[in-house]
Amino acid sequence: MTGLPAEASRCLGKAARFAVETQGADGSWRMPPQPRVLENAVVACSLTHVQGERAERARARVVAWLRSAAEQRHDPFVAAADRWLVEAATADGVVPPFTGLSATAGPHARRALYLHALACVLGAPGADARRLLADTETALGDERGSRLKPWQRIMLLSFEAIARSTLGLAVPAGILSEVQRAQSADGSFYGMPLVTGMLHLALTRTAPDHPATQRCRGSLLAGQSRDGTWRFLVSEVWDTGLMVRALRGHPAFDTTALPAALVFLASAQKKDGGWACTAPLDSDNDTTGNTLLALAGTQWADQVRAAATGYARRCQTGEGLWTTWHSSDDTPVPDVVAHMAAGIHAATLTGIDLTPARRWLADLGADGHWTSDWYIPPAYGAAEISTLLPPGPHTRATTNALLAAQRPDGGWPRLPGETYSSPTATGLAVTALTHHPDPPQYVIAQALRFLIDTQTDKGTWTDRPVMYGPRPFLTTTTTQVHALTARALRQILTPAHRPRGAHR
Repeated sequence: MTGLPAEASRCLGKAARFAVETQGADGSWRMPPQPRVLENAVVACSLTHVQGERAERARARVVAWLRSAAEQRHDPFVAAADRWLVEAATADGVVPPFTGLSATAGPHARRALYLHALACVLGAPGADARRLLADTETALGDERGSRLKPWQRIMLLSFEAIARSTLGLAVPAGILSEVQRAQSADGSFYGMPLVTGMLHLALTRTAPDHPATQRCRGSLLAGQSRDGTWRFLVSEVWDTGLMVRALRGHPAFDTTALPAALVFLASAQKKDGGWACTAPLDSDNDTTGNTLLALAGTQWADQVRAAATGYARRCQTGEGLWTTWHSSDDTPVPDVVAHMAAGIHAATLTGIDLTPARRWLADLGADGHWTSDWYIPPAYGAAEISTLLPPGPHTRATTNALLAAQRPDGGWPRLPGETYSSPTATGLAVTALTHHPDPPQYVIAQALRFLIDTQTDKGTWTDRPVMYGPRPFLTTTTTQVHALTARALRQILTPAHRPRGAHR
């Protein structure tokens, strides 16, 4: 092998070595995401009036980081929220007004509640505790949030406590009991500094001397990184599944990293038969499908099959699809449906009709564009759905849409209109193209050159935030960028897709 294919092979080898070197002792990958404004501003505000040298030092460190933090600009609401959060967290006695940050529907409205609760605690001009209470009670509904995601429900209960205490109303004793039951052994809430910080705000305001408050604070102080920040969420099960799917088949990876990774994934199966992106959370269908794809064709697929089959059947909707979570406000989305259907097929789970899911996905992608719920590059949906659907009317449309988006440097942008190429988006676009018959070889060669040239000395890639969490805010984790990019390299180097005659 010479020329560009040889360079690509060396590039993939470096990527495999990076994966081997960063794998944990339990077989998983547990890299924290890159820091961002959202949780760091919330935690900083929650420590504002906490006395004690340790808390004061922790707040000073994160405030110093926030003063130079970059805002996310992919969404106007997020950009405005980041600016307000930085001003609120770094303010020296003058809290910025809470204006222009409300929303009426969807994820923007849910995140606006976070900001409104914080504004009420800080006494920001424009904050309205009565409106916060009304909005929170509406979000909880008559069932008091019993059919919502657990972490979402506990956040709403904390907002209710904040609103009531601000208005001088009694906080129901049941809320504190709910909080105590939701608190993890380490004092955090669902392993997320954002949720833990919000709960710390509410607890400090309503039960400052309660043991739950002290444990919550201790968890936050213990979780601060060396650079003074807190990170969104370590999704070790999701990341490990992605890494296995990306690099399984590479000799160095298969020999050194794969056996322990498969053991970890099999052992992470929950009692209900599904998998969660991280241990503190409940099973979700996206991670379950992704894990089944990672375990497919191994002895571990036999071990998990019975319980996973029961889970998949219970979670399938009447239309034959799957939502991400088991909450009443969730709806099916293409990437999650594709993961579940492809995982069920690959792991040979029996007795589950996948015809409705295939038909639904094919209809959605007839114009060559699939939306996705979790990653922002447009090619993510195409990359994941192409593994499930046979060639059809969507094939040429998808190829044309991807070819039209390639930039002069051989890469693809993270979002339409951006003037720089993203390794993650490029890896996803190439993955999608290699699932289609006869992808243009010059396009693959140009993409290959981009991926080789952007690989770091460590053997991985860096990128701007690409994953939603919580929507519409973005996050980025090196493991995910690495897996979604390296997967394209591995697929390019299979005989069916190796660039022909591509040389420097």
